[in-house]
Amino acid sequence: MSVEVSFCELRTKMVINVVDGKALGRIIDIVFSRENAKVVGVVVPGDKGFHLWGRKGDLFIPYDRIIRIGVDVVLVELRPMGGYHQHGHDCRPPSDNCDCCNLLPPN
Repeated sequence: MSVEVSFCELRTKMVINVVDGKALGRIIDIVFSRENAKVVGVVVPGDKGFHLWGRKGDLFIPYDRIIRIGVDVVLVELRPMGGYHQHGHDCRPPSDNCDCCNLLPPN
């Protein structure tokens, strides 16, 4: 079984966030590092409304957030900003009873 995957093959797969089960769309671009030509991440479409200069809010997914590339889907783990703390537990919504939430700056 081959471990390589072409962009043509990759862009046919639906990207699914395993955190909430949301389908994020299909990959529209791959981002490479100029320094070492390694894959940095992928891009899925954002807002599909019309915008004069392209799509609004395309979503960049860092390579280290890709969990698995399957036959039909690409599984990623994306947590909301501020929802996952360094301590390794998920505090959504932030709780007054959580020590690390109490350390967060006020919104």
